[in-house]
Amino acid sequence: MARSARSPKVVGGAFVCSWSAVGDCAVVRVAGPIDVGTLPTLAGELQHVITTKLSRLVVDLRRVTTMEAAGLDVLADAHELAVEHGGWLRASGAAQWLADLIRATGPNRPLDHYPTLADALPAYRPAAIGITSHH
Repeated sequence: MARSARSPKVVGGAFVCSWSAVGDCAVVRVAGPIDVGTLPTLAGELQHVITTKLSRLVVDLRRVTTMEAAGLDVLADAHELAVEHGGWLRASGAAQWLADLIRATGPNRPLDHYPTLADALPAYRPAAIGITSHH
């Protein structure tokens, strides 16, 4: 069950960053451009969630329209912070160009990317909640 924890942060009308709890994980939903103007908001929100709410989080990138390389640094820094707090950070749902960018950073800035939010969230996995799926 998801619950809204804080009102979304809106910067410049196009960028939105909000989070909610899903089980014992946080889902941070990001929409719009991730650029020099929005990076501080994204970094601040990730830090807030990790240090005061939940240190296991998935950053949902489905609605990101553009991302400067510095955005990957923000995600990698947040991952390191989450690990320091006993958790982890995973990215999910990135468009192909962004998934390629994440992979290209490779060993320098490791970041786990999952195709869908359900793949990234342990609570959504059928085995984790005891539900079998029939196709």
